[in-house]
Amino acid sequence: MYRSSSLPKSMSPPNVGDTAPEIELPIDGGAGRLLSTHRGTPIVIAFHSAHWDPARAEQVAHYRMLFPEGDRVPEPVLIRDDDAAAARFGVWGRTAVFVVDANGVIAWRHLSGEDPVPRVEVLDTTAPGERSTAADWSRRQFVATVLGAALAVALHPSLGRAEPAAESAAPVAAVGDPRPVTLNVNGKAITLTLEPRVTLLDALREYAGLTGSKKGCDHGQCGACTVHVDGRRVLSCLTFAVMHQTSRITTIEGLAHGDVLDPMQQAFIDHDGFQCGYCTSGQIMSATAVIHEPWGPDDNDVREAMSGNICRCGAYPGIVAAVQEVRHREGGQSR
Repeated sequence: MYRSSSLPKSMSPPNVGDTAPEIELPIDGGAGRLLSTHRGTPIVIAFHSAHWDPARAEQVAHYRMLFPEGDRVPEPVLIRDDDAAAARFGVWGRTAVFVVDANGVIAWRHLSGEDPVPRVEVLDTTAPGERSTAADWSRRQFVATVLGAALAVALHPSLGRAEPAAESAAPVAAVGDPRPVTLNVNGKAITLTLEPRVTLLDALREYAGLTGSKKGCDHGQCGACTVHVDGRRVLSCLTFAVMHQTSRITTIEGLAHGDVLDPMQQAFIDHDGFQCGYCTSGQIMSATAVIHEPWGPDDNDVREAMSGNICRCGAYPGIVAAVQEVRHREGGQSR
């Protein structure tokens, strides 16, 4: 329909409230379709660089689940930023996301280099430039805009993977790039290369090879991943490894002294405080912390203190007995 060589690259991008330029959309397996044929429903159009990894837009599928059956917006349309359509929208050579409403008007946009973080703003598309209320938006338009914001985050070079730098320029690390992280685990310094989003549990299990801490629920509800951080019990699945580079971390592998078990480990054996054993490392790590916490002396106090650790086999009587034995041996009520 349009040849990029015949279009100026200096056209200004349409503002919110402007009618969207007519373009041919690369949809339906590559067959072109005019944007105007989508009147009656909002549509998300994203212009991306040749280096963008489309797999990063997988989150868009989750936003589409917000629509009930029969009320879905069209699939987001991805267009390379060197396409003629990018020139028509004035976004040649940059990433951008537009939400076009059911009337063919720009309802929301995000342009790389202008907004530091993509955000949703409720604007009245029937009166360009004037703010309105959320009541002026249909449900479809709102969800399409949220979808567009999610896609803008995926496309945003400073929030995702860095764009390839020029050969003469020094490489620039993106926010989520792996980086060296040094952890003090069981008295030893361990340097790992981790993304900032890696949890302490995954760093210990998947990177450091310390598999004693178990991943039970991965939501902080079962206690199987319990470790000690600076002497306090912590759910390692709910904290990031990069946050603990100055902390003293102890895992179940660090409790014993050579072949001599920690008193709590031995007490769990003596009182049959386990069956399948999957939760046992977390139970023991919690129990060794409990004896140094201000809990009462009764069995019910121990049950309350250990309530964050679930044993699906039901070995609770043995667990309570093991904790009480060590507490009494070390001075009765906790110190």
